[in-house]
Amino acid sequence: MIDYIELKGWKTHANTRIEFRKGTNVLIGIMGAGKSSVMDAISFALFGTFPALKQKRVSLEGIIMSRPEQKKSAEVRLAFTI
Repeated sequence: MIDYIELKGWKTHANTRIEFRKGTNVLIGIMGAGKSSVMDAISFALFGTFPALKQKRVSLEGIIMSRPEQKKSAEVRLAFTI
């Protein structure tokens, strides 16, 4: 089970921490809020890639936050329990 994910400079997430609980967890937000970015980050943390990166629709540089200010790097931390 995924316990939490932390995103720093990842796409639209300057500094985000999401904690997951046992059972079903749902991400809700308006379009462009970063829900898909969270899913991409989970995939990247577990497998080293995500669909858009694998299909070259986005580059590694493209995952680094650029708005409202350009970040120098992106970081994903994921904790899980087996």
